[in-house]
Amino acid sequence: MSSCKRVFPVAALLVASCVSSPSQAILPPERTGDFFVSNFNGDNIVVYDASGAFLRSFTASGLTRPRGIVITPQRLMFVASQTSDRVFVFDENEQLAFTFTDAELSGPTGMALSPSGLLYVSSFANDRVVVFELDGTFVRSFTNGALNGPNCVAFDAAGSIFVSSALTGSVLKFDASETFLFSFTGGGLSSPMSIARDTSDVLYVSGGGSNNIVKFDVDGNFLGEITHPDLPAPQGIAFDERGHLFSTSFSLHNIVEFDATGTYVRTITEGALATPRSIAFMPASGPVPAVSQWGLVIMTLLVVTGATCILIHRRGSQAHGATRPF
Repeated sequence: MSSCKRVFPVAALLVASCVSSPSQAILPPERTGDFFVSNFNGDNIVVYDASGAFLRSFTASGLTRPRGIVITPQRLMFVASQTSDRVFVFDENEQLAFTFTDAELSGPTGMALSPSGLLYVSSFANDRVVVFELDGTFVRSFTNGALNGPNCVAFDAAGSIFVSSALTGSVLKFDASETFLFSFTGGGLSSPMSIARDTSDVLYVSGGGSNNIVKFDVDGNFLGEITHPDLPAPQGIAFDERGHLFSTSFSLHNIVEFDATGTYVRTITEGALATPRSIAFMPASGPVPAVSQWGLVIMTLLVVTGATCILIHRRGSQAHGATRPF
């Protein structure tokens, strides 16, 4: 019996070490549900199902000129309201939970969730990125002299930070400690808007003024571009679980989908879109831990060990005439 008592906690600890939650910095998500589009001139959020069919729209009092959207693994939705200088937080039923702001936040645009679970918000009017806890508590802000009109912020797999600088036509890279490293551009990039990253750590930057989506590696090297007649002035970018890329057109008021190779799939026009901006996908359900092969082996051993311990205990109890249940 003493050996069984030692096995349980050790096996449980090993199982815990082999189960990991999906990293918040990895794109695209493992599973994808509905997607949400900030409708800038409609002052609302437009909702589509995973197939691109229009479902509904919603808003809240005070939500004006919505820009960035971030959805956490717990299905909380954060929406930047550019002209009210606030971030609106909705629950999974699309009901307003609370709003927050800070004196450092002026004209919030694109946002991203850091690997450590902090919300990074681009502050367009004062050329900085403002960092908050998810309850709206201000943490800090940072900037650089080359940052002029930040439109979006994103993270790579190493935790480095990328910020699009609309008025300089470039992207700035900071390390994970928010120290500026360098800026880069290419592909004729003009008025960069959103930044998204695929699972190969390739950055996709929408050129609102250059009518293209420009691809870079994390060192700022130009890799290519995506264009389509239905996508002038591209704004938001997001990937689904297949690696399909979705982007919004500022001037044609639509959404364009490309497959994982960058080939055009279709154009979505439903939903009374009026200058659509950011896109975000909702997890199909709550986050599911990823279990490694070793984790599965250890879980099996844990079950077998537990059953063996119960059997030994019961036989021992019967041998000594014990009647107390296990």
